[in-house]
Amino acid sequence: MGADKITSKILEDAERNANSIKSEAQMEADKILEDAKKEAEKRKNEIIKKGEKEAEMIKNRIIAEARLNAKKMMLKEREKLIGMAVEKLKEDLTKLPGKGEYKTLLSKLIIEGITSVGGGEVILELNEKDYKEIDSKKLWEIENKVEELLKKPTIVKKGNVVNIIGGCIVKTNDNSKICNNSLEAVFERNLDDIKVKVAELLF
Repeated sequence: MGADKITSKILEDAERNANSIKSEAQMEADKILEDAKKEAEKRKNEIIKKGEKEAEMIKNRIIAEARLNAKKMMLKEREKLIGMAVEKLKEDLTKLPGKGEYKTLLSKLIIEGITSVGGGEVILELNEKDYKEIDSKKLWEIENKVEELLKKPTIVKKGNVVNIIGGCIVKTNDNSKICNNSLEAVFERNLDDIKVKVAELLF
């Protein structure tokens, strides 16, 4: 084999090897590129999915906060309405002594007050108007009623005129027991129940 043929053969083999290497390199490059594209697509989808999840979380948080704020606002308005209704009831309370059923209510409050301190010798305190209304005859009727309830002798004496809307304050003769059955005191003692009933009526 001549030198030219040897050279030509070497060149042919080199070119063939080069082409083979080039082809393999291209295939490897294509594979790397394809894998990179797949990885990029995978990461893109993960990012989108994560973004969607975060967006959903943000949306849910905003909705939850809005609901909480709405609930707070409703509770605030509810308390405001209940407060207004209670203030109206307090105004009505001042008018109660001028109504027809008040005399019966006053007697009931006096009897309850005397009973709560245990009867015996008691002092009855009233406002100026009721002080004049409760005469000796009425006191005698009250004493008899309390004695029936407690099975115990009871003497009721009128004490000082006090600054109350209505109702009464009852004290034992030695001041050891006191029952404030004034209209305002009864109202305050029952305020929680009153608010519950007002809420039931309003809502």
